Amino acid sequence: MTLKNNHGLALSLSKGFTFIELVIIMGIMTLLMMIASVNLFPIKQKVSLSTTIQSLISDIKQQQIKSMSSGTNQGIYFDENNKNYTIFKGTTYLSSNPTNFNIPLGDQVVVSSIDFSGRQIILAPISGEIISFQPTANKIILRNTVSSEQRTIFFNKFGVITNVQ
Repeated sequence: MTLKNNHGLALSLSKGFTFIELVIIMGIMTLLMMIASVNLFPIKQKVSLSTTIQSLISDIKQQQIKSMSSGTNQGIYFDENNKNYTIFKGTTYLSSNPTNFNIPLGDQVVVSSIDFSGRQIILAPISGEIISFQPTANKIILRNTVSSEQRTIFFNKFGVITNVQ
């Protein structure tokens, strides 16, 4: 629509968006963002389990290197609540040892099974081998509590992770 002012010049009235139109657009955008975020939750669950496994493997390797270089036993203990593991020094886990370092597992991840005696892996000095290794009991199973996905970490007697399934 054009109007003429007192001087005979044409003026144009431009319309903006109404409040109703803005509210509708914002509602549509909010809905789309909610749908997108819901679709990303399975990715977070998968990443959580994978990240936890990588962190655990790294900590086990680090403990093995410490046992080989320092000449002392090093170990990893898996708590009964299945949500933490503790890095420790010595031939057995003692909860009162101030040098213990507790590490929580990832969000929604628990230890569903551990085959090692006393819920601990003890690594021998110098060689880094797993003390009291049994070929039939050589794995740790981690499970995502939301997606129920499981991953199994297998070890050999030398403390090397042979497979992750």
